[in-house]
Amino acid sequence: MDVTPGSLEPSCAVHPRMMGLGVCTRCGAFACANCLRMNSHGMAICERCQEREPEALLAWDRREELGTLKAFFKTCVEVMLRPGPTFSESRTEGTAGSSLLFALLCGFLAFFTTGIVYAVFFGVMSLALPSGTGKGPTPNEFRWIMGVMMVVWTFLAPVFAVATTLVNAGIDHLVLRMGGITRGFLVTLRANALSQAPYALGVIPVCGAQVAPFWTMVARVFAYRGQHRTTWGVAAAGALLAPLATIVLCGGAYIALLVFIMSRQS
Repeated sequence: MDVTPGSLEPSCAVHPRMMGLGVCTRCGAFACANCLRMNSHGMAICERCQEREPEALLAWDRREELGTLKAFFKTCVEVMLRPGPTFSESRTEGTAGSSLLFALLCGFLAFFTTGIVYAVFFGVMSLALPSGTGKGPTPNEFRWIMGVMMVVWTFLAPVFAVATTLVNAGIDHLVLRMGGITRGFLVTLRANALSQAPYALGVIPVCGAQVAPFWTMVARVFAYRGQHRTTWGVAAAGALLAPLATIVLCGGAYIALLVFIMSRQS
């Protein structure tokens, strides 16, 4: 529909002679019926913003072409070494299953090698246990206990990591929503899962598990900023507010417990 000359009717920012039927949720400009479109996130955006939508696919999005393991490791390298361009230039579309599968693989690598090292270490220690009957477990019983613990550590811990991903992404999404982001929960879940790529360092015994959490927090800030197209402040709040609050609460509870114990002993 054309705009009547001299009227106060809103006109399209791209086609000034056309009446603006709605406002672009990305840039706030009026757009006509030819320009206003719905993107994959259900957002009404104008033609210009549609053209600026990122089209790059991560290696993880090309699993059928590359194979799951190759796509996983290539994505881990991209996230760890180039988090800014990786998240700002890639698509944000992804299913919950795809995101949680990535988190599951990260969790498996985070625990697998360290679990083996601990199992070997305690297996060697069991050789020093007395073989006679006593109150403690025999060397054979001790090895069985450590074997069961390794299985639990290796295979149940990644499942716990997936559950943690869902919970953490939910909390982070609430913080991001308070910061003004408009994209859906699946975008936050995808960003949260992909930011766990540094846990692939878990293949390096013990060391990887110590370094990965800090690297992950940095990657998560980049992930939220790039995938939600938001500011550094909002992205940092979404990524760090919940972990910092947990540390403060747990640390405060621990200190309070120590003070209580010391007061009882005095």
